Amino acid sequence: MIELEELREGLWLLDTHQFGTPRYGGVYILRAGSEAALVETGTSSASSLVLRALDELGTGRERVTRIFLTHIHLDHGGGAGTLVRELPAARVVVHERGARHLVDPARLLRSVREAVGEHKFPLYGTALPVPPERLDPVGEERAFRVGTLEVVAIPTPGHAPHHLCFFIPSTGELFTGDAAGLHLEGRLYPTTPTPSFDLERALETLDRLIALELRVLLYTHFGPGERPEALLREYAGLLRWWVDKAREALDSTGDEGKALEALLSDPEVSRYAYQDDRDRSELSMNIRGVLRYLSRRGR
Repeated sequence: MIELEELREGLWLLDTHQFGTPRYGGVYILRAGSEAALVETGTSSASSLVLRALDELGTGRERVTRIFLTHIHLDHGGGAGTLVRELPAARVVVHERGARHLVDPARLLRSVREAVGEHKFPLYGTALPVPPERLDPVGEERAFRVGTLEVVAIPTPGHAPHHLCFFIPSTGELFTGDAAGLHLEGRLYPTTPTPSFDLERALETLDRLIALELRVLLYTHFGPGERPEALLREYAGLLRWWVDKAREALDSTGDEGKALEALLSDPEVSRYAYQDDRDRSELSMNIRGVLRYLSRRGR
């Protein structure tokens, strides 16, 4: 069964049931005039669902001209290599620092395996190579056309150095990827994974997004968030608190491993394990991302 929600005329949200969890990961389908685009692909396992959704909407596969990836983490862009084989006109818009990892995903796959662990890695699917001639790498802010709409790619580092957000000025819609955290069942969760989370850059990104004329945040995890400025400011505060908690644990233990154990046993921290994270592996990954950041910068 396809769970496809129309957010407005020409914009749909597909629930990919990422990791087997409803309303956790999504792919946006955008249609304007004679063209269409995807924002995110989800994991490679979601590719057949994306194609079925396009068919259900009566959107011919040749009409999809862009695949906008906020970043190359497999839960956001793992299906790109599969989908470009089925969408003959589609070009993949990605940060220039992530482009080479789409062309040759071997290092990316190793990094994900290391970050999430062997037992959870299969849930992330795989990544087929994307031919380099199908890529549009972005280094600075850049506008793209999808039919009658302008979509602006904005570099937004912090969660990862190769992160982009996508903004539609005419509608005030911002596709946030992971730059603004996870927004699940009305609550924000930090997403600070290894290996490259950076607090200062994340906060600078949030300031940059607050300065836009926003109407709604469109989270990959998951769905629309109203009150965009309030949500962005709230997430900035959450990130500061999250890093301060990790710094306190690292200062008191002097060891990343012991700090991780202390944080996992802290009730204030463990409440940020989402309901499906029963083994707290996602929580551990986000804590390790902060601990690595702190160690990198000497705390």
